[in-house]
Amino acid sequence: MTVTKPWTAPEDKPVLPVDLSKPIPSWDSPEYPAEWPKNDPGRTVGHAYILHYLSNALLSLLRRRGRPFAVNQDIGLHFVDDRGQAQRCDPDLMVMPFPNTGKGSLRHRDMPCPPDCVIEVASRSTVDNDLGIKKEWYAWMGVREYWILDPVDSDDPAHFEHGLLLPDGPLMGWRLEQDRYEPLATFWDAAARTWSAHAPALACDILMSQALHKEETDGGYRLVAPETGGPLPSSSEKDQLLAEKDKLLAEKDVQLAEKERAIQKVVRTMAQLRYDDSTADRLRSMMQRTSTPVPAIDVVRGWMAKPSSEEFLDLARQHFGLSESSRPGFQVAVPYRFDPGCLAQSRCTAGTDGCFTRGFQTVAGACRLLGTASNECALTFPECEAAHP
Repeated sequence: MTVTKPWTAPEDKPVLPVDLSKPIPSWDSPEYPAEWPKNDPGRTVGHAYILHYLSNALLSLLRRRGRPFAVNQDIGLHFVDDRGQAQRCDPDLMVMPFPNTGKGSLRHRDMPCPPDCVIEVASRSTVDNDLGIKKEWYAWMGVREYWILDPVDSDDPAHFEHGLLLPDGPLMGWRLEQDRYEPLATFWDAAARTWSAHAPALACDILMSQALHKEETDGGYRLVAPETGGPLPSSSEKDQLLAEKDKLLAEKDVQLAEKERAIQKVVRTMAQLRYDDSTADRLRSMMQRTSTPVPAIDVVRGWMAKPSSEEFLDLARQHFGLSESSRPGFQVAVPYRFDPGCLAQSRCTAGTDGCFTRGFQTVAGACRLLGTASNECALTFPECEAAHP
């Protein structure tokens, strides 16, 4: 599908139809180098963690919307300023309503429309440019929304409430209106100890929590998913949620296993009372050789309506997915071969010492066949196993 209008553009503002599905090129040439020497002694480890969280959260958020987009971090942006001078800046984060190829620098003139949003994480060495020349440049290029975030590298609660680097708190944003940036509202909740603001271009809220600021290395910044109203988790929070989920699943598995063992015990007791110990033992052996759970008690009662224990065990064997040939100690799939000592062509009787099948040899006086229809070993499974080396 070809998208021809940025989803963030106001409905009442005419926009020239352009193909936003087509990626713009990335550059790496002497004139437009991909890498740019960075010299920011004020950038802290927290600065990188904030950008890492925001980049991942934006990717997660924007993928859900099913439209073309790109989120670029620390990528060069080449443009011509209002005086006709070629310039380059490196936005910390830039969100565009169209994709780009590769990881090189970008040219403003290649863009079918302006970027949706730029986010800068301030440092002591960059905050003046973030509030000054960069703000002018982004407005000149038509960037619809601009945010500056203060990492607040301090544990002092007063610093969190008022910020360290920015004049109006740690979170400041502007929206482009008639080619000028107008401030966006930010809110301080003294009870919850949080800063928050709505980012129209991103269609989500930005939250900064003092509790998370103390616990996490990403400055406590979170994007709030409009679908759920909850903050998108960081990588460490995702790991914690997965660990908690795995723990709950493991506990549930233990509970299910205990419940299954209890049901098996009840069913074996029912088989013992309805038929005999041998039937209960053979049922137990089936349960041990399969992962199929025992059916509901009403189903087992239906099996026990059969007068013969063999019919009951046949139904159990079908439920557990066990074939006749899978029974230990007896292979019914192979034809019988009898020695002259056998009294009948298909019946091994007590006292006969020479009857055997391939892989199974009877013990004198210990095994007999019930007939050609079932070919069942009449002894319990442990005894049949003992007769099968």
